[in-house]
Amino acid sequence: MDHSSQEWAASQGQQPGRPQAPGPYGRPPVPASYPHPAAETRIEIESKRLRAYARVKAGEQTVAIRSAGEGTKGNPVAYVNVPQDAPNGGRHARPPFTVSGPDAEPLCSVRSVDSGAYEVYGGDGAPIGRITRLDGRALPWPRRPRWTVQAVTGGEPLTAKRGTPVGWALFTVFSPVYLVIWALGALQGLVPLLFGDKDEAKKESAWDLGLPSRALWRPSGDADVVVDYRGGGIFHIVSARLDRRLAYAQAVLHVWDGV
Repeated sequence: MDHSSQEWAASQGQQPGRPQAPGPYGRPPVPASYPHPAAETRIEIESKRLRAYARVKAGEQTVAIRSAGEGTKGNPVAYVNVPQDAPNGGRHARPPFTVSGPDAEPLCSVRSVDSGAYEVYGGDGAPIGRITRLDGRALPWPRRPRWTVQAVTGGEPLTAKRGTPVGWALFTVFSPVYLVIWALGALQGLVPLLFGDKDEAKKESAWDLGLPSRALWRPSGDADVVVDYRGGGIFHIVSARLDRRLAYAQAVLHVWDGV
């Protein structure tokens, strides 16, 4: 259990005799509410465009959060906007960003408040949760980063680590084969490079080793998965226990890691 997250959630609640600070938009925070996702919602985020936010044309949204469900695949369900001039502090301090609905209605805003810690606010400026990222331990290998999502309403925080134990075990067993394939791809890319074709050389040698990326968000000690990331930028939100605005914010931050 992440006690610090729960203590933070408790500190955000209304307490007798303690006035709440105004929201980031100058309005006093009010209890946040928003429809939870259905039994299962599938969303997809393009990571390359997100990481290239500084090159997005003025007036354009940075990236769309699209439906990945059958019958609605490709339809935008939300838009992410990152200021072009926002500094990027790397994996421990991503730039601030906002998420809006299909009709430009504000859903949430996210900003870094500490190394690996992000506060999430609703469209009305009320805090709705906190998301934290912790680097995994160097030993024992592998080093698996851990995400924690804590809603301001309290309850058990959701945690997830990159890659499942089975995934890492298979990766360890087959990594020598992966390395041979990678070396062959790199050698294959040298051929067009010798003839001056840099673009073709890049295509031939572009092979990703592909570290295990699956992540399962669930309460500590609970077998029920709330969010399931299976790679490819696609998230399965399989439970109504998580505010979809927090789910969107966590999905954006996770994809930003390049998984």
